This record gives sequence, structure tokens and C-alpha cells, in this order.
Amino acid sequence: MIRSFQELENLKNSLREPFETLEANVNDIVSDLEKDELRKQVQHNLRVFRNNITRVKILILLQLQAASINSDGNRALQTTFATGEAGDLPHLYGEHIFENSYYFKEFEEKYEGLDDRQKLCLLCFSIFPENAEIKKRFLRFWWVGENLIARNGKDEMGDLNDTLTTFVEKRLIEPVLKKNRLQPRSYKVTPIVRSCLIHFAKKEGFFDYDQDGKPIMDFSSCNKACMVKSERATASWFADYLKGNDKDGNERATACWFADYLKGNDKDGNSEKPKEQEQHQEQGKLLQGKLSADLVKLQMLFNFPHENTLIRASQQIDKLQTLFNLSKQFPDLPTEWFSKMTGIKVLYLGRWEATAGQARHIEVEDIEFLKGFKNMKNLRLLSLQGISGIPKLPTTLCKLENLRILDLRACHDLEKLPDRIGSVKKLTYLDLSECYLLDYIPQQLNKLSELQVLKGFVILKAKNSCTLDDLSELPSLRKLSVNVNTTKFNIDEAGDALAKFQKLEKLRIAWGWGGMPRKEDSTLDSSSEQQQSKTKKKQASSISSAAAKASTDKVNKGEDKGNRERSAVAAAGEANSKTAKLGGGLRGTANIALMAKKWRRLSMKEREPQNLEGLERLVKLDLQCFPRSEPPTWLVPRKMKKLTNLSIRGGRLGYLNHEDGQKWNADTLRLKFLVNFKMNWKEMQQRFPNLKYLENLRCPRITFCPCDANGVWQKFVQSK
Repeated sequence: MIRSFQELENLKNSLREPFETLEANVNDIVSDLEKDELRKQVQHNLRVFRNNITRVKILILLQLQAASINSDGNRALQTTFATGEAGDLPHLYGEHIFENSYYFKEFEEKYEGLDDRQKLCLLCFSIFPENAEIKKRFLRFWWVGENLIARNGKDEMGDLNDTLTTFVEKRLIEPVLKKNRLQPRSYKVTPIVRSCLIHFAKKEGFFDYDQDGKPIMDFSSCNKACMVKSERATASWFADYLKGNDKDGNERATACWFADYLKGNDKDGNSEKPKEQEQHQEQGKLLQGKLSADLVKLQMLFNFPHENTLIRASQQIDKLQTLFNLSKQFPDLPTEWFSKMTGIKVLYLGRWEATAGQARHIEVEDIEFLKGFKNMKNLRLLSLQGISGIPKLPTTLCKLENLRILDLRACHDLEKLPDRIGSVKKLTYLDLSECYLLDYIPQQLNKLSELQVLKGFVILKAKNSCTLDDLSELPSLRKLSVNVNTTKFNIDEAGDALAKFQKLEKLRIAWGWGGMPRKEDSTLDSSSEQQQSKTKKKQASSISSAAAKASTDKVNKGEDKGNRERSAVAAAGEANSKTAKLGGGLRGTANIALMAKKWRRLSMKEREPQNLEGLERLVKLDLQCFPRSEPPTWLVPRKMKKLTNLSIRGGRLGYLNHEDGQKWNADTLRLKFLVNFKMNWKEMQQRFPNLKYLENLRCPRITFCPCDANGVWQKFVQSK
């Protein structure tokens, strides 16, 4: 705070003289206004005044930028949540005074009032940095992987919501409320609550922590481990080992070359010659008399503090149940150790942060270690979210017979899924969102009989790729997110496939760049209309010019009025016939596509699906970047009886269908970035009589809506 006030004082001193100059300028202008003979001087002084103001603004900006660059606060803001390097309050969990305080006793009473399952769920918050926002979706993944929710046939989401509600009511966690969100999607714990959680986590052996309360990668005393960015120096015993000294400080065969030895390269990265490799192998035997190459790799990854800790961990790696990447950028695991994790249940190597800014970059150099999946028979959760460098997944993934959740979100290099993905019979959640290079989805996806949530499904041009008709065979699918990347997709025909789904409740369809119609297709209707208007203008111009010419000629010749009228009409008829010959062909060719389009629309209405159960079950519908001005034929109140949440974001949609004055049952309506959509508040109230929540953002033709500055209207606010 002292430093901040000093910077403020420096800013004040640096701006004192410029502001005095501005004040003198104002005084000169005011005094000149009273003198009529100095009007021109006033205009000149005003220009000088504007220029001085601009210079002062630039000076203020430069001063603030310099202060922000040099301030400690700016450096603290640049660190990510995952590192936790700065900004933490003093840790209290190891202090006896804190453990004897009233607050700790009160927290302990609340903690003991939870059942064993709820205690384990709450302790999951202890590994995250202070005030870090933890997504609800992430908590769902972890708790399902640990088998902490949805046990004994209970509803997964219901169990999750009940647990979080209990924690919030007891003030153990805090919901993160965002604008325009009716329900929280993230939660956090305060620093003092985190100190209490670390105390109980260490007591229960949930994770291991260092003296600062940060999780460490040592799993020798528990069956859970965190992968964290290395912030401490290499363990002293291992550093001596690499230098070639024994425990007593005596020199031993040098091992500083061990990394190159493991790779088979020299210092410059070139392949070693046979003689040099033999020499290194001889030295390697001396080295391996103490540590094998596998143990060296394990120590380099986890940095165990003691040698006996390394040996003990290597003997119980098959008992490791949870491996969580908290802040490591390169989570490559040695293949030989990865394949030994036979007891692993939760493998979260990807990104977990709920960051609004730049996401943490995670990358693997080689995917060879992923072949170790074949031995992980107990794995329930696998997350590779946000990891670059994974173009494909190994076929060994299909041997994960107990896998429930597969999170591949934002794997930007992923191009295809294994053909035998249908072998993962117990999979309930598959996320392929933001996998922009994905160009093939196998048809075996429809063999996942227990799949409930599928996000990021892509409709492609590829042969034998999975389609909506194939997905309709999934008996348990409740939530579906679709990305359209081909212009061959017909949203009207998609209604036939959607009507076949048995349990689908939430649907999102987004059109990407590859799914938007070409320019000539999108302007087909407008071009035909423009051609007709041009033809009419030519006709009118020809008629008027011919009539004027005939009238002038007849007047000059002195003919009577009747003859003039007859000649004008004749000339106009002749011009009209010529224009008809010229424009008739153009009109006909321009209308062919329009007539064909209308015929297709009529035929679609005639063959509407008879079984509407799949559409009638939809509770939530989200359309993004809709490419047409008219809505899908199946998007009508009669077929969407249970629809309570309708969202339309972006695109060209101009209206919604209303058959015979039928009303929508939706109580939540979100309309965003719709330039062509036209409706007023009175019409909206008539067509959506149950409306309780409205978002109207950048829709200029939606008028008279009583929304606030954020474009939100809520019924209960109005009633208050």
C-alpha cells in the first residue's frame, strides 16, 4: 500500500505542470469570449486546448502503464492459479494456535457432521490454490471416478447437486455467481477453509502436502498423487548422485550424461558411435548398480525427497488410485511405469482450470506411453482435456472395460477415434468439444448402450462416419451436442432422426464454417427477386420513353388527341412486348430454383414424422449460427410440448413458426446476435405466456422488451 501511494504521488507531481497549462488555456478562452473582436482568437485557442488535452491523456496512459509494469501487484496477477507462486495468505493449518481457535473448532464440528462420502468429496477442494474456481463439471468427473456419487443406482446429477447444496448451506464452499447465470457453475473455498481442509486431508492420508500446504507428487504414504510444476530444487541426494558423489561425498562414476544415455544420444543430440556407446554402457552398469534407468526416470518425474521414498514408491505404484495433473506442462509418463499403474481409477492429465483468459498450455512429446491403457482395468475417469500433440488414440483405449468418463475436450490435434470405440461398454460421458481437426467418427459409437452425454459430435462428409440416425440407436442418450461441418446436412430431414431418440432431453446444434451454405446458395432467393425488380424497371422505363416519343411526334404533326392516345398505347404495347421477350427468359430461369425450393418444403411437410416422441421429450434446445431465415419445419409448439428452455444464438433466423395460434411452453428464452429476427414484446408475451427469463442481446428487430442494461428480463424481479 505504501508503494502504491508513492506511485500515486509521483503521478500527481508529473501531471501538475500539464494541468496548470490546461487551466491557463481555459482562463484565456473564457476571457476572450467577452470580447467581440477576438472571436477568431477563441477558435485558435480552442484548437490548442484540444491538442493539449490529447497530450495529457497520452501522458496519463504512459504513466499508468509504467506503474503497472513495475508493480508487484502486476507480477502477482500474471501467475496462474495452477502455480500458486504468489498472492497466498500465510498458511495456518500447521499452527497450534489456529487449531485451538474457535473457528477451527466450529469447522471441525461441521466436518464431523458429514458422512464418510461427503467428507471425501469435501477434501477434494484441498489440493487447489486459494480462491481457485473449480467447475461443477470437473467435480462431477472426479467424484464419479472415485465412485463417490451415483452409487447404488442413484441419479448422478441429483446426487451431485445435493452434495454441493449441503456444502454451500454449511458455508464450507462458496458458489461463484456470474451475470446472466441462473445457477452457479463453479465453486471455490476461502483461504481459511482451505487451511482447515489441508489439516484433515493430511490426517486422512488423502494427499500429501509440503510445509507450505501445496500438494506434492509423493504417493509413498497414500494412494493419490498430484503432478505439479517443479518449484523446488532437485533432491539433495539425487543431485549428489548425478554429480557422481556417494553419501560420504566421495567421487563416483560420473552420471551427468545419464539423460543422453537414456536417449542414446550424445550432448549435441547426435546418435552415438558404437565405441562411445559401449563406454557409456560400461559406466551405466556402475550407475545401475545403485539405480536402474527406470528408477532414474521415476525420480526425475516425481522428485522424491529421499532415496528410500523412491524405492518404496516404485514398489507400490500398482496401488496408485488417483493421478491428477495440477500444474505440470509436460505430463509425459515413462512407458514402463505408466503400464504398471494397474490399480488406477482416476487419471486426469489434462487441464482443469476455469480460466477466462489464456489457458495453460499442456503438451506431450510422444503418445507411446498411452499404450499402457491395456493394463488399467479399473480406470473409471480419463481426461486429456487441452493436451496438444495427440493426433490419435491407441487401440488399447478400447480395452478399458470399466471406463465411465472420457474427456477429450480441446484436444486440438486429435483427428480420429479408434474404430472399436464401441468396445468401451460402460462409457456414460464422452466429450469431443473443440476437437477442430476431428474428421472421422466411427459408426461403432452407436454400440455404447450406456452413453448418456455426448458432446462435440461432428457431422462430416466422410464415408462410413457416424450419423444422427446411427446415434438414435443409443437407448440411454439424454444430452447431445452436434457440430455441423458439411452443407449436405438438412435440418428438416434431421427431424426424422431426432424423432427416433428414446431419452434425448437436451440438444445443441451449431453450424461451423464448413456447414454454412455457399454464397451463391444463400443469395439464390434474393437474386431471383432482384432479377424480377430489374425486369419491371426496364418495362416501366420502356413504356414511359415510348409514350413520350409518340406523344411528341404526334403533337408536332398536329394530330388530334384521340390519335395521340392510340399511338402512345400502341408504342407502349410494342415496348412491353419487347421487354417481355427480353425478361421472360430471365424470370423463368431465376424462378426455377425458388419453385424447386418451395416444392421441397411442401414435400417435407407432407412426410412429417408420425412418431413425435423423440421431439416431444426435448426440454432444452440450443441453435447456434442457424444458416437459414426460416426455422426448421419441426420447430413448432405442437411438436415441442415439453420444451422449457429455447436458445438461439447467431445466424440468419428471422422468425418462429406458430401454427393456429398455439403457444410455447418455454419459460426461458435466449436470443443473441440475431440481426434478422423480428418480434416485439407484446407478441412475445402472447406466444410465450409462461416466460420467466429472457435474454435479448444485440437483436435490433426485437423491440419494446423491458430488459436491463445486460439485456436480461426476469419475471420475479418485476413482481417484486
